[in-house]
Amino acid sequence: MPALLHLLSLPVEILLKIVSYVDKPAQLERYTTQFSSEDTCNQIAPLLSVCEVLRALALERACANCSIEINDDSGQNLVTFEDWPKCQKLPHASTIAKYARRVSLKVDFWDILNGDACEILENAAWIQSAFPNVVKLNVLIIGNFIGGDFYTFEAKRQNMIQFAQSIKTIMPKASKVKIELDNGLKFIEKSQATSQLLNSLVETLYRDSAQRYMKVYVNEFQIGMLPNCITDLTHVVASVHHDSHATMMLLHKSARSLLSLEMQFHSKTHVSYLVSGYDGSAIEYPHLYKLVLSEWTIDVPHRKPSTGNKHIPFPKLKQLSVDMEYPFSDETLFKGNSRTLECLMMRLDPITIDMLRTSDTFANGQYAKLRNVSVKSLDPFSEVQSISDYIYTSFVLKMSPALQVFIDNAVLMDHSKLSFFHKCPNLTGLRILNLPEMTVHMSSLVPLLKSLRQLEAVECKYILDDLGMTADCMSSTYYPLSTRLKFLSLAAYEDACDDVFRSIVLLALVCPALMRCHMPHDWREKFNSYVDSTIESFSLYQDRLSAIKYIEYKV
Repeated sequence: MPALLHLLSLPVEILLKIVSYVDKPAQLERYTTQFSSEDTCNQIAPLLSVCEVLRALALERACANCSIEINDDSGQNLVTFEDWPKCQKLPHASTIAKYARRVSLKVDFWDILNGDACEILENAAWIQSAFPNVVKLNVLIIGNFIGGDFYTFEAKRQNMIQFAQSIKTIMPKASKVKIELDNGLKFIEKSQATSQLLNSLVETLYRDSAQRYMKVYVNEFQIGMLPNCITDLTHVVASVHHDSHATMMLLHKSARSLLSLEMQFHSKTHVSYLVSGYDGSAIEYPHLYKLVLSEWTIDVPHRKPSTGNKHIPFPKLKQLSVDMEYPFSDETLFKGNSRTLECLMMRLDPITIDMLRTSDTFANGQYAKLRNVSVKSLDPFSEVQSISDYIYTSFVLKMSPALQVFIDNAVLMDHSKLSFFHKCPNLTGLRILNLPEMTVHMSSLVPLLKSLRQLEAVECKYILDDLGMTADCMSSTYYPLSTRLKFLSLAAYEDACDDVFRSIVLLALVCPALMRCHMPHDWREKFNSYVDSTIESFSLYQDRLSAIKYIEYKV
């Protein structure tokens, strides 16, 4: 038994290697051989037929994610397990429901309102053994069907509460509840009564939940549909249209409990209400660790808001993403979180950089925990000028004293400027460098790898060989160039060429740890042929080159 416990502690990938030596039934062999190693779902299939213990382990993986659709109008009540192997017949849901950990439930608002949804739950055969181990529940409320209004308000409210209670009974351990309001709710009559009914449903679903998620796309059809008494939300994802009042009031009521917030604005003029109430009061989010801000369209210029010196809206922020023009005139988003911020993504422009430099936001290495920085340029149609080399080296690359991950999306394009990276002392610990829009030349990449000794992963558009060195010369001159580089990713979308393949092979010769390389899937056959021919020509380096024959590919 102890030996079996040790076996079960191994990753599933290792178990699959072990199981590959066990005789598989013929019907399984017929299916599993036609799937690639990337198809994890079908890799699990052999474990289902070995023994009871390994079957239970496989079921935990294959049945973790379940989808349920309740639709009385179509007569279909579908239960699917998203990761179940396609080569295996799905058992009756009631026999494997106990393995589900996450459930996504889709239900029509009217079916709840008239009691049909609750009746379906009570009579469904697949619900007999319930879902006792579900931890996370996602409920999508749609509104695609309009029915007659034959019920009193109290009857509707009871139907709402009864449905929610049935869900809580079926999934008693669901401590993370996410509710998403679909755009289809525009068909439901907008009224205070409707909002109160929705409120009854949401409140009951959230009851006793440690984490309360809400996702809502607010447009002119849904204003007034938001539950009017919901508080203590922990996670919110929302899109704000022309009228932001309903959404902002929802946020203000949960400001002190929110842990993560993702907002998409139709206009930046609404952003000020993120940190200020409609009465001018300061709004603070004392526990918020993740903030994501973006906008639908490029907005017209407007006067940017600011906050007072004593107002610190986000003191515990760990992850900040500003996928839009920076919306404030001061360092509002950075106040008070220099000791907590770990991950930052922002679109850069000279005006914002000048403001952050003037306020000494990143001065003196105060963002010591900031390990991950991603920068983007503003919209290409923006009239804001580009960032100078001086600004890039004196500010962008020095936002943190201990960067480990740096991602540049089309701010820096010239490969010759890779020298910026190995001239910055604070980048000596850089582990991941992602430049998906840059074509990198070997003459720039080699000194980069020599200087940044901790670099483990590089992504770029292409790698081109401009050194003109033979394999022998490359190996004798640079081996080992980097003992840490393990992963290479090419974000190219054009046809492959031998020059790119040659560059990968040369890197593999001088970087002994390089075992994985992602590239477009349609490059696979050409690249494998190139590697095979190279191994034949340079048998001396067969051990170093053979590893990259088993690289992973982007699909």
